[in-house]
Amino acid sequence: MSDKLDRQQKNPGLTPRLLLITLILVPINCYFLLQMELVRYTFPTWIVPLSNVIFILTAVMTINALVRLLLPGIALRHGELLVLYVMLSITTTLSAGDILQAILSILGYAFWFATPENEFQELFIRHIPRWLTVSDEAALRDFYDGESTLYLEHHLKVWTPVVLAWLLVFLVLAFNFLCVNTILRRQWTEHERLTYPIAQLALEMTRPKGGFFRNKRMWIGFGIAAGIGLLNGLHTHFPQVPFVPVKRTYYTVTEGPLSFFADGGDLIRLSLYPYAVGILFLMPLDMLISTTFFCGLYRVQLTLGDIMGWDTLPRFPFHGEQILGGFLGLCVFVFWTGKGHFIRVIKRALGWRIDLRDSEEPLPYRAAVWGLVIGLVVLTFLLRRAGMTFWVAATFGLLFLIAPTVMTRLRAEAGVFACYGYAPRAMLSQWLGTRRLGPQNLTSLTVCFFNSEYRPQQMPHQLEGFKISEQANLSHRKMFAAILIATGLGVLVSFWIQLHLYYEHGAASGYFGPWALGHGRRWYGWLKDWIYYPTNTDWLGVVFMGGGFSVMMLLAYLRSRVFWMPLHPLGFLIAGGGELPGDLLVPLIVCTVAKWLILKNGGIQSYRRAVPFFLGLVLGDFLMGSVWSILSIVLNVETYQFYP
Repeated sequence: MSDKLDRQQKNPGLTPRLLLITLILVPINCYFLLQMELVRYTFPTWIVPLSNVIFILTAVMTINALVRLLLPGIALRHGELLVLYVMLSITTTLSAGDILQAILSILGYAFWFATPENEFQELFIRHIPRWLTVSDEAALRDFYDGESTLYLEHHLKVWTPVVLAWLLVFLVLAFNFLCVNTILRRQWTEHERLTYPIAQLALEMTRPKGGFFRNKRMWIGFGIAAGIGLLNGLHTHFPQVPFVPVKRTYYTVTEGPLSFFADGGDLIRLSLYPYAVGILFLMPLDMLISTTFFCGLYRVQLTLGDIMGWDTLPRFPFHGEQILGGFLGLCVFVFWTGKGHFIRVIKRALGWRIDLRDSEEPLPYRAAVWGLVIGLVVLTFLLRRAGMTFWVAATFGLLFLIAPTVMTRLRAEAGVFACYGYAPRAMLSQWLGTRRLGPQNLTSLTVCFFNSEYRPQQMPHQLEGFKISEQANLSHRKMFAAILIATGLGVLVSFWIQLHLYYEHGAASGYFGPWALGHGRRWYGWLKDWIYYPTNTDWLGVVFMGGGFSVMMLLAYLRSRVFWMPLHPLGFLIAGGGELPGDLLVPLIVCTVAKWLILKNGGIQSYRRAVPFFLGLVLGDFLMGSVWSILSIVLNVETYQFYP
């Protein structure tokens, strides 16, 4: 009975003082991100755990340790540190180059850069939703030219309703993700017992009596990674200092045996990032082996295409289409394997009296199911107001859940830290063709893409937050509230800091890197091509998509029926997106061999003893890399960037 009472008494996490600390840290963190990604062209948000968040967590823990020595009564507690980590992860993700940086890049681009030559005015400007974009000439002139300020009355009057509209959109999206995660959480965390490797570093760092910072193996890994970062940083300014080649290097190979290892662009990509070795080591061995196998299979397809002459087909071997089919197949498999739990959840939502506890879930199951339905209806209404026809808006709302759900599964089970998703626009344009969608729907899809490349994702951070709250005995419902607060705060602060910088320096002044204008140039360039050159259903792409779907379903079926099946279906997806097929292939092979040798010769105990060393590699690379990045901003000089 006492154990049950202890379990029911949750540790404090979301507290007023933590909210105050978050309010202080989020603008500082957002400014750092924008300087890195918009000005200096390096992207902390492409990989997880987020290096800037780990750096801030380390700094806060260092200060907190001093406070605990002097005034132990006011020191932050374990749960507060973890909630801070989750909230900073959410706000960082929203500020990323693929999300709000990309969205702000397109809001005024078409109106400001429309000319008789590019025919924006004739082709699509009349279809652009005015409530989500800015067309005021005076506001856009100062936005692109700079040497002004956001805080003029006219600028605030123009931008406030647009920012609030996007705040509503992202709160609806976050709520939909939270409802889905509420439904998935018990099945994935308690029934399937997924391990959530990405959350392990923060959990180990903040564990009150875990001994992470007293572990010698951790400090060895930390020293190696931090030492490499220190040497490479010094080499940037003092060329006589040795350089350790761990960052990606490209080699062009067009013939000979080595051409097998080249990708579709005849490039061999080599890297040995310490953080990548550290994170990949946490991936289960069967997934490491499977991912390596499917990376090799992809190169076999390229080689076979060269031999048979199939490479004359555009996009052969249709790798993106295969992986998109695999995404759809994984969604089907995930819901099929958990059908017992999901049916019970739906029955509970419909009012059936069944034994299904939900008092400690982020939301009661009835609220989660009906909340998801209402959230999708609201999203459909918003997209309809943005110009989409009803059937496109409703389909988009459902399809937009696919990539985040798949990425959440990949993160929860495999610890994938760098991967691309697939946009509803790509699915709709392949299935239906741009001709059938028409200029109005295509324009709305251009403005409402919500996530450019699907590298940073909100939904995986949410579910990892619930895993963290379970491990630290925090309230799931307070974590739910913390995530929604972080979403709203992240949207508002990201818009604020970006607009402040753009009005000060000018988006088109040359102060910023290529993506200040690049997203608008790319998306509206695509839109122009879609309207100029309309397409019908891409049947060849659909066939390869069906092939990817079939491969995923076959792998999943064999995995569930044949206990010795060596290939994991997730390896098919991991090998198909993001950096693993190219830039991170060497770390993947290194970790596969290292983990196999450790488990073969020392068993699970040796593996557990080795984990702190690999977490140390991640921590050392992140902290030293963040130090160089901060120096770059403070001193306004070019310094070493540990990624990409």
